Amino acid sequence: SGINAEYESSGINAEYGGRQMLVEHLDSIVPLLTKEGNLIIRRNTARLLRNVSLDSKHHLSLLVHLPMIVYPLVGPEELEEDAMEKLPVDLQYLDKERETDLQTRKLLSDTLFQMGGSYKVRQVFRDEGYYELLKQYDQWEEEDDARERIQNVIYLIIQDDGEVDLRREGELPDGWETLEIGGS
Repeated sequence: SGINAEYESSGINAEYGGRQMLVEHLDSIVPLLTKEGNLIIRRNTARLLRNVSLDSKHHLSLLVHLPMIVYPLVGPEELEEDAMEKLPVDLQYLDKERETDLQTRKLLSDTLFQMGGSYKVRQVFRDEGYYELLKQYDQWEEEDDARERIQNVIYLIIQDDGEVDLRREGELPDGWETLEIGGS
C-alpha cells in the first residue's frame, strides 16, 4: 500500500536529497509516532526519524519535535513537582502507556542518541528535564538491548561536555580527542 511503501523505503533518506525532503515534512511525519492502532506506521516513522538523525545538520530541525519524539517512551509514572515543571507542557502530567513495540522504542532511543551528539540538543535535554523522563523509561524497560540504548542517551545527558567526542559533527578539528569546556 502507498503509505507503507513510502515509509518502508528508508533508502530515500540517503539518496537524492531524501533526508532534506523528509526534514521539510517533519510537521506531518512526526505526529504519526502516536497513531494508535497502526504499529507499522509508528515503527516506520521512528525508522525515518532515526535515519534523519544520522545527519547532524538535521538535529536542530528534529529538536523542534523533541517532545513528540520522546512522547512514546513516556509512561504513567509521577515525577517530583520541580522536575515536572521543567518539562515541555506536552510531556507534563501524562497518564498513558508507553509504546508497546520494542523495535519502535529502540529506534526512538537511537534517534535521541544521535541527536545528543549536538551540544544544543544536550543542553535542551538537561534544561528541559528530559533526564527524569528517560530515567523512568530506563527503569521500566526490561529488554537488555533497549535498556542499553536509552542508557547511552542518559549518559550523554549526565556527562560533562568535556568528555563528549564531537569530531563526528565537525565541532573539533581532526586529531583532537575531546573538547574541554569549563574546568573540572
